[in-house]
Amino acid sequence: MSDRVLLIGGAGLVGRHVRTALEGRDVVEGGVPLDITDASTVRRIVAESKPAAIVLAAADPYVEGCERDPVGTRRINVEAASVIRAAAPDATLVVFSSEYVFDGTRLAYREDDAVAPLNEYGRQKVALEELARSHARHLVLRVSGVFGEDPRRKNFVWQLVDRLRAGGTFDVPSDQMITPTDAASLGIAVRELLDRGASGTFHAGGPEIVSREAFARTVARAFALDEAKIRPRPTAELGLLAKRPAKAGLADAKLQQVLGHGLRRAEDALADLARA
Repeated sequence: MSDRVLLIGGAGLVGRHVRTALEGRDVVEGGVPLDITDASTVRRIVAESKPAAIVLAAADPYVEGCERDPVGTRRINVEAASVIRAAAPDATLVVFSSEYVFDGTRLAYREDDAVAPLNEYGRQKVALEELARSHARHLVLRVSGVFGEDPRRKNFVWQLVDRLRAGGTFDVPSDQMITPTDAASLGIAVRELLDRGASGTFHAGGPEIVSREAFARTVARAFALDEAKIRPRPTAELGLLAKRPAKAGLADAKLQQVLGHGLRRAEDALADLARA
């Protein structure tokens, strides 16, 4: 059987690091850029590549945008995945979900805890998970606060760094918990799970559950920036449309059991980013 991997969304933060982790393997990319809502093109790419596994790293990750345009974003985040799943029912489909599938009423969620999303983004991720699980061969990887090297500098870490370097202040929620996820070690985890023939749902966040404020301060220290410019504020004061879960950390014991290790600590990964 072929061990070819079709990577869709290789230009994004997660996709770029998955591509790096799979270097030297039989990897086909689904076009950069690829409109994943173009069903006929997606079906053709899947049929031509004949993959053993498909890593779907393309998505609309903006929580507020999902709340404002649930129909348009669902075409990207759910309906496109449905086309891919139907086009390759025998391939292992790897999708990336979120802690936002939970309601945030407890601190450390396990994979088998009940989902109860508070916003449209979370509801779309629940639908994506169900699509992936509609066939036996699947990997649902829930992540949180993904960061890493990114030329577009769109993730939380680079937004904070760029703002503080420019002399500005940076508002962070004072009442939200996250599980910072290093994109580089997430890519390695994808490779190792595929190599093991693993299937199922895994919490692939980092090893620590921290407040967004604490994570922001860790970023500032790693890049030698002024922590005093970080302004903690209650979520209710930030004018956000989508409701956020307050305590939705991801417990990674299952991932550690299968791989023998978890992802890198945020502090260590940030130190490498700062040096680079």
